[in-house]
Amino acid sequence: MKKLFVLGIAIMMAGAISACNAGNKTANESVSTEAQTDSKKADESKAADSKKEDVSFPEFSAKTVEGGEISNDVFKDSKLTVVNVWGSWCGPCVQEIPELQKLSENMKDKNVNVIGIAQDAGSNFQAVKEVLDKSKVTYQNIIPSGPTEDFVMSLQAFPTTFFVDSQGKIVYAIQGSKNLEGFTQIVDDLLSKM
Repeated sequence: MKKLFVLGIAIMMAGAISACNAGNKTANESVSTEAQTDSKKADESKAADSKKEDVSFPEFSAKTVEGGEISNDVFKDSKLTVVNVWGSWCGPCVQEIPELQKLSENMKDKNVNVIGIAQDAGSNFQAVKEVLDKSKVTYQNIIPSGPTEDFVMSLQAFPTTFFVDSQGKIVYAIQGSKNLEGFTQIVDDLLSKM
């Protein structure tokens, strides 16, 4: 019995390392997502290839943490946009923000944009701002409200990252954190298919 209890605790801790659970159902169950694992590029390519439905990112018009305006029109400006939904309370989310900053810097010449959606920016703006300032983030971060907030709050785990094409279609999605190498691998793979 003790061994079973220890095994259960180990499994729960392993899941907590790469994602923070939100306990809700996904907003759009037709969006293909996968848990963060150490799977190889072949597994990621297979998951991306198997996605057949065209699912659009929910329409939004919102403010950024910096005070600017942002909407779905932002997708038209890039070949691919990486949209990372995160929370200041989520350890894996905060740990991957510097990796996303590097991705943003490294992918500009490939016409790839990075955007964050700070899940708790409306309720805990100061904590969100501190995380972004500490990591010297230059990519835009959205304060979710209205339908965007409903969408964000319906996600099962944080971070969740969506890869959106210039038409606003979600071409790939993942739950859990990645490092720069993992993000770069996915982006390069998706770009090669566009």
